[in-house]
Amino acid sequence: MKKINWLDHITNLLVVILGISIAFYLEGYRAEKDNQAQERRYLESLVTDLNADIEALDTLIQVNDMIIKATNSLSSATNESGYDDHSKLRNDVLMIQYNPPLVPQGTIYESMKASGKMDLVNDFELRNKLVELYEQYYRGTSQYDEALDQHLRDFIKPFFIKSIRYTSGTTVEGDFLQSPEFQNIIFSYRYLFEAKNDFYREVRKQVEEVKELVKARLTLLSY
Repeated sequence: MKKINWLDHITNLLVVILGISIAFYLEGYRAEKDNQAQERRYLESLVTDLNADIEALDTLIQVNDMIIKATNSLSSATNESGYDDHSKLRNDVLMIQYNPPLVPQGTIYESMKASGKMDLVNDFELRNKLVELYEQYYRGTSQYDEALDQHLRDFIKPFFIKSIRYTSGTTVEGDFLQSPEFQNIIFSYRYLFEAKNDFYREVRKQVEEVKELVKARLTLLSY
């Protein structure tokens, strides 16, 4: 009977196993590198979106501060002698009818969510913060904007149409300031707008935190 060279068979088997293992490792390594490259592209685009959102929030917060200042002036005038400067009254009346909304740059996030690529963000904390920002904070800004739009549509604009008298192209008569209806309208609008602007400031803080997490992840991916 022919003697079996077990050592040769075992060696060949080990070579096959090693070859298969190396092939699996290389395939996994390539897949991981491909995923990391795709993650990096998404995160780089996200940084661009977040920078645009920060710039928009900074502008909107400044505009909101101006609108709040106008509501404060109108609120104070309802309990005092009114406005000495009717041109300023006209400007404040026009200012409070402006409610600029935040429109986040959400294309990249929505693309990741729709394509099931959120798992590419291989950092649990960052992924959670992204979802929280877009699904909670940005949605919250739209809810504030909608509430103020409704207040404008249902109360302020109808009241102004009925009650405001423009005496020229630059002035408004202030006799409506003592109306109890206007007092209620402007006080509630003032508090709504202050709450909106406080929330915008909190959203800006969250956007900045998410951006720093994204940048930290990109730094890690660059090694």
